[in-house]
Amino acid sequence: MMKTKIDQFISWLDGQAADCENKKKKLLEDDRIDESVFEKIKINVYDIFRTILLAGEKSSNGDAQKLKEFFLLKLEQIPAHWIASYNKAKQNDDIEKMQIESLKLDTVQAIRAKFLQNWEEKA
Repeated sequence: MMKTKIDQFISWLDGQAADCENKKKKLLEDDRIDESVFEKIKINVYDIFRTILLAGEKSSNGDAQKLKEFFLLKLEQIPAHWIASYNKAKQNDDIEKMQIESLKLDTVQAIRAKFLQNWEEKA
């Protein structure tokens, strides 16, 4: 059952990253370089948490609760740096950096919501 949930979630992460990749390509075709960079940032966030989920799967030894706790912890720890970066950018009126950090944080919130929804469903 845990393996099914992991596979479903990885499939979702891959799908989200693929959607971003498609948007990025279209934006590049339209010479919308800055917006394409934003899609690349979201792809990176999906990839980070995909890697973390797989690492958690290995370290949890089949314990679903252990994996859930590990992943939720990482969903707090990693964005903490982005929040600090956002706050520093806000102090310095760095709108571009604020937008980048906000984009990462929004992506993490979507990942967290989907993970919790997926994890609570019966497989």
